[in-house]
Amino acid sequence: MTFYTLLGFAKKSNKLVSGMTNCLYAIRKKKARLVIITEDAGINRKKVVRECQSQDIPFVEFGNRDEYLKFLGQNPACYWAVLSQEIAEGLIRELGKEKVRAKQYGGD
Repeated sequence: MTFYTLLGFAKKSNKLVSGMTNCLYAIRKKKARLVIITEDAGINRKKVVRECQSQDIPFVEFGNRDEYLKFLGQNPACYWAVLSQEIAEGLIRELGKEKVRAKQYGGD
C-alpha cells in the first residue's frame, strides 16, 4: 500500500487529525503515534517538533500541502497526527525508517 492510501484509511477510521492545534493536543495527551509535517510548513514547525521530542513521538517531514489536499480531499494542513499504532507502523515502513525521526533532531 502507498503512503497516501494508508493515510486515507486513517482518515476514514477517524485515526487522523490535522492542523497544528489538534496535533499538539494529540501529542500532549499521548494519543499521537506518528506526526507528519509537510515540507512547506512555516516557522511553527519548531513547536511541533519540540513537543514530539519531549513526548518521544516519532515524526517525519514529507510532502506538501497540495499533495495532502489532492489525496485526502481535506483542507490543506501542514501538520497531521496518526492516532493508530498499526497505521503509524505501516506509514513508517512505507517511508523507510531512515526518514522518520525520533528524539534526535538537529539544526532547529
